[in-house]
Amino acid sequence: MYNLTRRDFLKALGLSGAGLVVVGCQPAASNPPAAETKPETKPAAAAGAAPAASARGFIESPMLAERVAAGKLPPLDERLPAEVFVVGPGVLLQEEYQDWQDGKHGGTINVAGIFPTGFTFLGGGGTILRSPGQTTGKSIPNVVSAFSHSDDYTTFKFTIRKGLKWSDGVPVTTEDVRFHFEDIYGDAEVQRPWPAQLYAQGKSELGPATLKVIDDFSFELTFSKPYGFFIADLNSWIPNYELLFKPAHYLKQFHKKYAKPDALAAELKKNNAESWVQLLNTKEPQHWSFGEARALGLPVLLPWVLTEYTEERTVFERNPYYWHVDAQGQQLPYIDKILNNKSVDRDAQVNATLAGQVDLAVETDAPLNKMAVYQQNAEKAGYRIITTGSFNWPLQLFLNHDYQYEDPNSSWQKLVADPKHGFGRAIGAAINAEDNNNAVFFGMFGEPFLNTKKHDPALAKQLLDEIGMDKIGDDKFRLGPDGKPFVFRISYPEASVEFNPIAELLKEQLDAVGIRVEIDPLGIDWGLYNQRKDANEIMASILWNDGPAWGLGISEDYLPAHKGAWSPMTWRYFTTNGKEGRKPPEYLQKFYDLHSGRKAFPPDSPEGKDMFAQMMKWFEENYVLFPCTGLKVVPNILNKRLQNTQKQDAPFELDSYLSSEGLWFEGS
Repeated sequence: MYNLTRRDFLKALGLSGAGLVVVGCQPAASNPPAAETKPETKPAAAAGAAPAASARGFIESPMLAERVAAGKLPPLDERLPAEVFVVGPGVLLQEEYQDWQDGKHGGTINVAGIFPTGFTFLGGGGTILRSPGQTTGKSIPNVVSAFSHSDDYTTFKFTIRKGLKWSDGVPVTTEDVRFHFEDIYGDAEVQRPWPAQLYAQGKSELGPATLKVIDDFSFELTFSKPYGFFIADLNSWIPNYELLFKPAHYLKQFHKKYAKPDALAAELKKNNAESWVQLLNTKEPQHWSFGEARALGLPVLLPWVLTEYTEERTVFERNPYYWHVDAQGQQLPYIDKILNNKSVDRDAQVNATLAGQVDLAVETDAPLNKMAVYQQNAEKAGYRIITTGSFNWPLQLFLNHDYQYEDPNSSWQKLVADPKHGFGRAIGAAINAEDNNNAVFFGMFGEPFLNTKKHDPALAKQLLDEIGMDKIGDDKFRLGPDGKPFVFRISYPEASVEFNPIAELLKEQLDAVGIRVEIDPLGIDWGLYNQRKDANEIMASILWNDGPAWGLGISEDYLPAHKGAWSPMTWRYFTTNGKEGRKPPEYLQKFYDLHSGRKAFPPDSPEGKDMFAQMMKWFEENYVLFPCTGLKVVPNILNKRLQNTQKQDAPFELDSYLSSEGLWFEGS
C-alpha cells in the first residue's frame, strides 16, 4: 500500500507542526501549537491584546468566542478534531503564487454576484484530499486523516478525522458514506445515477466502487480495474467531499426508509413536495447551489455556511467546526462573513465594483472589457487589479461529429468523417485567432494554439476545393460535396458579452473562404441550448471549457457531450453500454480508448502524463474543437487591504475564491 501523510509535507513548508496534531501523528498532549516558519512568513500585527489560546493551543474568532461565552456554542477545543489540518505557505496555493502571512480574524468580504450561489467561495475547503491550487500531485489528507491505496490502484482506504464535525456539530462518521452509497446511489426509487467518478476508469460497464465499512471512521473502496485517476477526483473541488460524504443525520429525515411517516408527511406539506424523492432532491443541493434558499439548514464541511437568503442578498457565516488552522493555531477562515448583495445584471456588477462596494471579483464578475474603467477608479474605490490566467480555455468553435449521422447521404457526415480531415483543417486555417484577440480582448490573450495556430485563408480555400466544395452557388458561397447549398450553422447559449462579437468574427472569417454561415440565433437560453444539444440538433457551437485543468485531472469537461458537444450520441452509447446512441466510428473510438486508458493512472504520474499527451494529440489531429483566441487573461479586482491573495500572473483566477479561507483584512 502507498500511504499519504503530512509530516514530510509540513517539513518542506517550514511548518514543524509541533503541538498541533497532524495527519500521520498520534494526538498530542495539551500543548499550545508552535510552528517553525520560513523567514518571509510574518504574523499579522496584533491590534490590542493577543487573543487567548485554548487549552489545546487554538485561537478562535472573537465572533465565535462571544457565542461560546453566551453558551450558544461549545468551546473551540471541543469543536476541533483530534487531528487538525495546518495551513501555511504552499498549502492552499503554490508558494510562487502567494506570499502567505498568518492573518487575523474578522471582517466581511462583499461581493456582487448575479446568482445567489456561493460555490466559487465554498468549493475549495472541503475536498477529500488537498493539493495546492489546482494541482493533484502533492495530495495530502483533508476531510480524512489518512489515505492509502494498493499498488495497482484498485483499493483505496480512508480514515476520517476523529472528532471532525459537520457545521451543525454532529460528528462525521462512516455512516455518512454508507448512507450515501446505499440509500442515495443504491436506492432505485431515488433514481440517483452513480457519478462517473465512482465507476472504475469512469466506465459504467465496469461497475461502481464497492464500499467496505471497517469501523466508525475507516472504510475502503474497491474498483474492478486500476483507477489511479481517482486520486485526482478526490482532490477536485468539482465533485468535492460530496462524492463520498453526505450528512446522513440531516437527510434521513427526508428519506422514506428512515423518517417517521407523520413527520415526513409534514415535511412534504411544508415544502410543497409531491413525493419524498422530490423532497430529498430539494433538500440535497449540490455544492454549486449552496447559496440557494433550500440550502438553509444544510450541514456542510466548508469554511462558511449559508445563514440568510433573500431575493436581494445572501449571507454566509464562518463554520464554527471548520478544522483548518494556521501555524499559530488560529482557526480558519479568517473572514467572518461573505455578503453577496445580488446584482440584477453584469452592468450592475461592474458599477458595484467601481463604487467600492466589492472586495473580490474575478472572471465574469470582472469582464476584461472594463479594464480601463477599473484602472481609472481603482484609487478612489480602494481596490487593486491583478491579472491571472484562467481555469477556462477561451471560447471555442465545436463541430458536432454526430450531427445527421443517421442520414447515410449527409454531406456533413462526409465532411467531418473524412480520414484526412480536410474540412476541419480548412476551418482551423480560416479562423484568425490573433485578430479575434485584438478585436475583442484588446490583444491581452496569449498566442494562438492547438489547431488555430496559423491563419492561412489560401490553404483553407485549397482544402475546401480538394474535398469537393469547389463549386459556387447563386449566393456566391460554396456548395456542399453533394452539389447542394451548404449552410454552416453556429449555435450558442447566452452566457457572456464576448459570445456575439466572436460569433460575428467567425462568420466573417468563414464567409471569406466561401462557407456560408448562419448564427442561430444571436444567443439562445441555456435550457433550449441543452435541449437541442441532447437531441443532437446542433451542427456547431461556441462555448468555453476547463482546458487548463484537463491535464491536472481537476476537470474533464473535454468529454463529447459536456460543454460544446462534439459527439453527444457516441457519448450516450458510451454511458449506456451500447443500449442507446451511436456506436463510435473508428476515429472517435480512439478518443474513448485514450480517455479510459488514462484513468488507470494518476494524472501526474509518467504514465498519466503520456496518456494525456496522446489524447491532446488526438484533439489536435481530429478537429472537433477550435480555440477562437489564445489563452485567456482575467482581471482580479481585490480590496487593497485584502491579504494572502494571489500574485500577478498566477495561473488560475478561480484560486482567488478557492483559497479564500486564507484571506484576511490588514488594518481591521
